[in-house]
Amino acid sequence: MTKRCWSGALCAAAVLACAPAGAEEAPKSPLSIGGAIRFNYVYKNWQAAHPRGFFGLDTARLDVNYDDGQVIGSAQYRYNNFPEGQGDYTQHFLHHGWIGVRFADKSAIHVGLDKIPFGLLPFASNNFYESMAFYTGFEDMYDLGVTYSSKPGPVEWQLGFYPRDGGSYGGSSNTAGASNRYSFNIVPDDGAQGYATGQKDSERNTLVARTAWRFGPDGKQEAGISGLTGEIRNGAGDNSRRNALAIHYKGAYGPVGVMLEALRYSYHTRHAASQTYGGLDPNSFVMLGAFGYPYPVASKGDIFVANISYDIAGVVGPFTGFKVYNDYSVLSKRVGNYHGSAQNVTGLSFSSGKWYFYADYMFGKHQPYMTPDFGGLASAASKYDGVSHRINLQAGYYF
Repeated sequence: MTKRCWSGALCAAAVLACAPAGAEEAPKSPLSIGGAIRFNYVYKNWQAAHPRGFFGLDTARLDVNYDDGQVIGSAQYRYNNFPEGQGDYTQHFLHHGWIGVRFADKSAIHVGLDKIPFGLLPFASNNFYESMAFYTGFEDMYDLGVTYSSKPGPVEWQLGFYPRDGGSYGGSSNTAGASNRYSFNIVPDDGAQGYATGQKDSERNTLVARTAWRFGPDGKQEAGISGLTGEIRNGAGDNSRRNALAIHYKGAYGPVGVMLEALRYSYHTRHAASQTYGGLDPNSFVMLGAFGYPYPVASKGDIFVANISYDIAGVVGPFTGFKVYNDYSVLSKRVGNYHGSAQNVTGLSFSSGKWYFYADYMFGKHQPYMTPDFGGLASAASKYDGVSHRINLQAGYYF
């Protein structure tokens, strides 16, 4: 090495020695912007018009997150495309949007359109289509209000108050406006795209409380209880209430994961005799809506969830993070002698870099997205008493 090189090296070393720690790297921005684009192949065994299924764009979304250690926030906007065979329509909506504060003890408060803390979190499922709790409004649910989460520890609790529901913050083509949302909420029925019952219900002033106890080695097991109560406004000034209670367990035993949940809900509706369809008791069902359309759900029911998964270690070519799972859930209806609803999803998920993949085989009975019985979560048509099958293959790029 020449003297000039030695001199340059010594100067560089002196500069680095005098520089403040961390000066080599630019400080990380608290603001991050990302998103995802997802594609689906879908096959439904009840669709004779699509004997080979169909493929297309499923979702494009934009994510904005902020975290400077104290001030936090998150928002997501989605565009959904449903090809022929899925309804042949598009929609876009605000999935969630909230701001908050993280305190010194790591407890936090959020204000805005946020996930309600109820039951198994963050999901009561491993698969993309979630569980029966999702389709009845008790999984992956977002409402507008305030959520407080306690500091992390063996026992944690959350408390939320939501004056409004998930809302219809977006637009769509050829769908029911009040149902243009991500979360399944009680919504006013739609004459053209719904069941023309004339029901005008909506959710207001929902209070949710949840506590969970983590135990076992490394806290990998959790047991918890959740409660929910809120108003149902029927548009005629005769308001009533809805209530729900859930107990849950989840645990990891090496590569094996287990999720269990038992949930009971009651919607105490006050409908006029004319606010019905098919001669049903108008208070035996309530209209829930999301993804552009409303459908009837039994006003009282019990939901049971039982999921098992297995993480497979190793790499296959560019792919890793393999998980196989079976997610089973049922809805037992406590009104009208209605037939029960069930769904089972057996699948595999894995990833490669920023790509994430699902391969799901689903079967269902009286389930609106896995059978032709779109109203099956309430009264079920006898012609749909059989089990229907659906295949969903998805590839998503997350950035």
